[in-house]
Amino acid sequence: MSAQIIQSLLSHLPGFAEEQGDFYSVPRVALIDALCQSQTMERAIAENTIALLETLLDTLAVLDKASLQNGEWCFVSFPAQLLATSVLTAMSDNDSRLFAAHFWNTQGIDNARKDLQRDVLHVIEQARLEHHTGRDAQPIRYCYVAWSIIKLDGKILFYQREDTQKRFDKAAGDYGLLGGRCNQTDVVGISDKTALLQALQSANSQLIKDALPQTLRRELREEAGLSFEEHYHFKLWRNLKPYRQVQGAAPNHALTEYYLAIFQIELTLEGFLFLQQRVAKDERLAWLTLTDLERGESSDGKIPYIKALYDDFAGNRAALVASLTELPESFASVYLSDKDKFGISLPIDPGKPVFAGVLGKEKALDLALNARQLALILGLAAHLRGFDFESVPETIVLHPHGWVEVGDLSPLRQELTELLTLLAGSELVMESRRDRLFRLSIRPDTVFFADELFGFSVKRTDLQGVQNKIPATITRRAFDSGLGVVLDKTEVFNLTLDSAHKLKSLSERPFSADNDDGVKIEDTYKKGLHKEAKFQTLGLRNLIRREAGIIKFVLNFECA
Repeated sequence: MSAQIIQSLLSHLPGFAEEQGDFYSVPRVALIDALCQSQTMERAIAENTIALLETLLDTLAVLDKASLQNGEWCFVSFPAQLLATSVLTAMSDNDSRLFAAHFWNTQGIDNARKDLQRDVLHVIEQARLEHHTGRDAQPIRYCYVAWSIIKLDGKILFYQREDTQKRFDKAAGDYGLLGGRCNQTDVVGISDKTALLQALQSANSQLIKDALPQTLRRELREEAGLSFEEHYHFKLWRNLKPYRQVQGAAPNHALTEYYLAIFQIELTLEGFLFLQQRVAKDERLAWLTLTDLERGESSDGKIPYIKALYDDFAGNRAALVASLTELPESFASVYLSDKDKFGISLPIDPGKPVFAGVLGKEKALDLALNARQLALILGLAAHLRGFDFESVPETIVLHPHGWVEVGDLSPLRQELTELLTLLAGSELVMESRRDRLFRLSIRPDTVFFADELFGFSVKRTDLQGVQNKIPATITRRAFDSGLGVVLDKTEVFNLTLDSAHKLKSLSERPFSADNDDGVKIEDTYKKGLHKEAKFQTLGLRNLIRREAGIIKFVLNFECA
């Protein structure tokens, strides 16, 4: 359509007064006649030209609908006339542009230019979506996405989006599941670039859907540094229903139809340990709880961008959380020794034996440990139990689940390798990976430390008081280990005054195992203080123990 044709129509357009509301319409046939007369154009071509321009102006919503149905053009207002005239004037002038000549270039542009492009597209596309009379605006962009679920300790790993709330719509969310959009490099088995691009920009392409596992592998490598097979394996969890939204990282922003496949990730030990370090160093990676997902925001303001997932559950966020709860953890630490009603008690004196066995029936292990070997075991056990260290050598890294990573040049590597050989076949089960990862492979809650490390105290004034409950303190003192000094820890427990007095009396005079008073004191302790999580974390086997037919309080009862 030449500029001259449109220019010849400008003087024949309808008019609308800037004030008072006067207006006049122009019959469609009159516009067709004007083109035929001024451009010596065949009538069929003139009709098609007017029909095309009418569609453009109707899309801009500047023409009155009722008048159009009567075969007339009539502007709905003076501003509508201005917009129509502006667009047609620009089209009729070969030197006129609505944007700068290089406005839509994307190579090497800064974020400010991207934002401008995105803003224009957002206004147009959002308007097209909202004002579609049939509520069925068609997408012009198609996005095939692979997402991952990495679940550890009941939390899901997210990655800060490229197009974040810091620049745009906060409601859209600023953290997405790890993964991303399929691109040309993910698709194999097709050399025709035109066909490939057409598939990527088409709806419901099976070719592109089949490439999503490769998309997942690429995105996990780019976003989290994870390598397939070495660090993880995966399987499909859920294909979401096609989802439409005006979205896209600036400036690739439009009404988009998304095809999303979500994969469940199973981490290897190497992947689990690597990911712990990566998350600690990369602030773009963040863990969100299932409660955060149900609420739609974390306590520190992180907003998950999972609207497609919410919608796939029909907006029932509780159902989504229930489904995620049922998913297994992406990594489960399996200990080689995982026994119930079992315990291992470690001495701090190398002259004393290690005891192990069924609780209450432990026996001394036939292990000849020197001071250094015991110190290494104490360090491994302390880390297994989650105790804090004052410091550790620069050549080692402490990982979760008791793993200690030792550098190639560290003398600890040889020492731990020799210790592994020494402990082989004993109840002190130890394991290693790649000759650089070591741990005691024993369920942590079955590992205990010598009674001599612990102290129990209450204030004398509290014991002499009349209040119902009083505080009691249990302290684990600091001790040396082969990995560094293990810090002390103190926990405070609220005991009834009566219980505190009975514990004090037991500390002064043990009871025989069949004494009713002694049994009652023991039973009260087992049902109360012994079950508290704070007590379990200290590493003390118990406060009250049966030995040689007596019930006794195993620590010194101090009254400060």
